[in-house]
Amino acid sequence: MLRDQMITFLEAAVVFLMLTNAMSIAAATYALVVLAQRATRTDSRAAKHELFMPLPRWLRATNPTQ
Repeated sequence: MLRDQMITFLEAAVVFLMLTNAMSIAAATYALVVLAQRATRTDSRAAKHELFMPLPRWLRATNPTQ
């Protein structure tokens, strides 16, 4: 009985880890796509602000209220 429960728990743990790994891959892919789109954007906002600037400066540049 305990052995069956342990096997079931380990199977569930493997499935959980596979799902979290898949979500991590999806998030990284999404971030790379967004970064590539921002790097290739030609509108005035992209031309006005550099892509690879320090984060605090980028936040000030994209937030007109500050």
